[in-house]
Amino acid sequence: MNGMQSIEKKWKSLSIKLPVLYTASTILIVVIVLVSVYFQFEHQMVREYEKMAKGVTGLMAREINPDKVDDYIEKNFVMKEYRDIRSYYRALEKSYPEIVYMYVYHFEEEGGRVIFDLDDLDGTGLGDAPGTIYPYDPAYVPYKDDLMNGKDVPAQSDVTKYGYLLTYMLPVFDDDGVYKCHVCADFSMDKMHTANVNFLLRIAAVLIAVVSAILVMGIRAMRKNITGPLNRMSKCTESFKYNTEEDRLNNIHMMEELNVPNRNEIGRLYEIFTSTLKESHYYMTNFSRAKNDMETTAAALDEMSASAMRDALTHVGSKLAYENKTQELVEEIQQKKAKFAIVMVDANNLKYVNDTFGHKEGDSYIQGCCKIVCDVYKHSPVFRVGGDEFVAILRGEDYDNREARLSQARVTFMETFLQKDKEMWERYSASVGMAIFEPGDVSVEDVFKRADAAMYDYKVEFKKKYGSYR
Repeated sequence: MNGMQSIEKKWKSLSIKLPVLYTASTILIVVIVLVSVYFQFEHQMVREYEKMAKGVTGLMAREINPDKVDDYIEKNFVMKEYRDIRSYYRALEKSYPEIVYMYVYHFEEEGGRVIFDLDDLDGTGLGDAPGTIYPYDPAYVPYKDDLMNGKDVPAQSDVTKYGYLLTYMLPVFDDDGVYKCHVCADFSMDKMHTANVNFLLRIAAVLIAVVSAILVMGIRAMRKNITGPLNRMSKCTESFKYNTEEDRLNNIHMMEELNVPNRNEIGRLYEIFTSTLKESHYYMTNFSRAKNDMETTAAALDEMSASAMRDALTHVGSKLAYENKTQELVEEIQQKKAKFAIVMVDANNLKYVNDTFGHKEGDSYIQGCCKIVCDVYKHSPVFRVGGDEFVAILRGEDYDNREARLSQARVTFMETFLQKDKEMWERYSASVGMAIFEPGDVSVEDVFKRADAAMYDYKVEFKKKYGSYR
């Protein structure tokens, strides 16, 4: 009985109660701080990944032609455009290491109909083939109606068997505002999440040492060396902001201004906490720079793509650009909407100019011929499809006035050819032929061949009158 009374008496003593109460209070405060910081980091991490996801899905959506979604599903790998889009997505996936999965779905009542699935390698991979219905994930079942109507749905983040993922879906509409599909991407947030957890574990490890020291130290020492510093650190962390790099840098400055002396574990906790903040700031800064580098890489890819579409010497469309344009004409032919003409232009005697005066003058000769074609057909795209060959595709005003434009082109070339006071490479000469799309034509090539034949006939007449060389 006396033993129980002795224990009860000691428990009521402030020398016991105060350290225990203070220790419990300290642990509670620090836990609140850790949880607050953890969720702040998690929230900021999700926001950063959402921004990156919007950029990636925006790039994905830009490659999709909404009017061809049905063709993508039906023809898929047979279409060159479909394969080109997949190749672009592959390059995009390599530029963003955090991307785990990329896909394009059209959402219906039963689920998402697959349009693109990057895990499906040319129809033989592990992914779902185009046209397959993929059932709704449980997280998106409440948003089924919104997905089917092309409405925005919030990004979803969760721990799955593939890791800590964020999924973002961007709707794509045609020119009439009709919903066509969603471009989707899954991002792994494991690396950032692990960093946050390690941060908390380091702080928790330090707390054990701090609490042990508190139990040994006296009440007066606790108030002077522990309570004050901890309260200042707690208030400082509560005022932390994480929205921008400047906010995170300001967090470090506020922590450093506390200037807690390194006399005990609290001082060491302060140093470790400040060091961790600096490391976190360094990591987030590098992360932002890496994201900027990725965006720069994507812009460089766009610039390379644009360069491939432009002839380096004349700055008109390249042969690749012409081939892409003919694909549009093929679709119009298939839809019975085609109305165009093709003008074939072949520079006369380019070899003579190159052999006699040099390739520099030969390039100038090509540029001069190209300028005449562009000036005559100023409302139509012009392409350089060979060393001395140009093609103009006429529509609209140029198509309606095609005969007058053809005559103007031939007359202009003849006038420059007959300018005896000019240097030989400045007397631009070219043979011009034209053909229009007719009801019996089944391809762009049919029109091109007739235009080429007309150009050749004109070239024969030119040579009969003026010879092969000037």
